[in-house]
Amino acid sequence: MTQDDSVTNGESAAPDGSVTLGERTRGPVTRVQIARYAGAVGDFNPVHVDDEFARASGLPSVIAHGPLTVTLALDAVVEQLGPQALRSAEARLSAPVFPGDELTVVPTADGVEVRKADGTVAATVRLETGTR
Repeated sequence: MTQDDSVTNGESAAPDGSVTLGERTRGPVTRVQIARYAGAVGDFNPVHVDDEFARASGLPSVIAHGPLTVTLALDAVVEQLGPQALRSAEARLSAPVFPGDELTVVPTADGVEVRKADGTVAATVRLETGTR
């Protein structure tokens, strides 16, 4: 967990003693985070790194890369379950994430939702967990 992350308590123990997912908050997402992600993956699409281009495209500012949003969600899952428990993940992006957005990773029946402060679902991630 980094200084930009906070924990919302709420996880609980299942009858078998394993930890079930609780809500976790990530962010706020920063421009530096977005720029570092762009450099790490080599994706310099101007919608992610150029405010003027993003505004000309009808957005209020640059947007975070979709995989960055998913990575923040998976970090919250791994933080709770451990890396050995995550077998696969399938994500669907549904809303852009902007600098300054705080994201709440909320457990669902089959994974997690990534929600922005206004309740907008930015992504859903279906998870397969368990040991092999």
